[in-house]
Amino acid sequence: MKLSTKLSLLFLFTLFLAGCNERLTDATEELPPSQQIETPAFGSETTLDIASWNIEMFPKSGQQTVESVKELIRDLDIDLFAIQEITDADAFTALLDSLPDYEGRLGTGASDFALWPAVIYKKDLVTVLDEGYLFTNDSYNHPRAPYRLYMRAEKGGQSFDFTLLVLHLKASGGASNEARRREAIRDLENYVEAQLQDPANDPDFIIAGDWNDLLNDPASTNVFEPFLNDTLDYRFLTAPFAGSASEFTYIGGTFNSLIDHIMITRPIGQLYPAIATQVLKIDQSYPQYEARVSDHRPVAARIAAF
Repeated sequence: MKLSTKLSLLFLFTLFLAGCNERLTDATEELPPSQQIETPAFGSETTLDIASWNIEMFPKSGQQTVESVKELIRDLDIDLFAIQEITDADAFTALLDSLPDYEGRLGTGASDFALWPAVIYKKDLVTVLDEGYLFTNDSYNHPRAPYRLYMRAEKGGQSFDFTLLVLHLKASGGASNEARRREAIRDLENYVEAQLQDPANDPDFIIAGDWNDLLNDPASTNVFEPFLNDTLDYRFLTAPFAGSASEFTYIGGTFNSLIDHIMITRPIGQLYPAIATQVLKIDQSYPQYEARVSDHRPVAARIAAF
């Protein structure tokens, strides 16, 4: 074959590859907005970042949900997620396998049915020192037992030991369900108060999850009264959003509501007074969020001084 012929063929092949690359680039750029996830990071290098996230019936859309949640966790860059509503242990394992910077625990002992709590955390920053469950002998008021984890976070030269309680209280309206949530919160307050009164115990508690109720209900129907009445010992990081028309976590019905909360005990607030809390409105930038991921938005907090 003559040199000129070889050069001609090489030129044509180069043009062909360029056309393929152009078509691939165009295909990526032309993806509909519903297929794209562009979520800004919430976490930072100088804070300990904690989020509560009800990932509805995970994985509600199978592998699509696993892929979406994987990308969201990477994008959000949060140190520790308190998760609710895992229904498939294998899918949860697959999610963790796709996140090399993270580890997780699945609280299968919280209930006899597959609607489990979990934690996902950066393995280089967070360690689980102990775990267990509360009130497993009372499945009426605690159909999903609180998942208790004693954890250590090490970041920026700081070390912070604390107990995380992952909650998923009884859902739905009505007097009966409200009464069950009220009794569950009384049990929680009694438990935490007993821990705080014992000087041998670590007083740092973070209680995060789907509480399934509003902080700003009237006192006569407010299930949070045991905690709200003790402002010296407890602080809801989500309290500033209560009653806001724009700050809500449940997006699955005609009535949007703030029912996912993070609460801390007083020593944490004294040790780390600079805490910023935010409802992460992922659905506003990812139109398929509710269909593929959840009917709840995460709520997240940055604890400064790390």
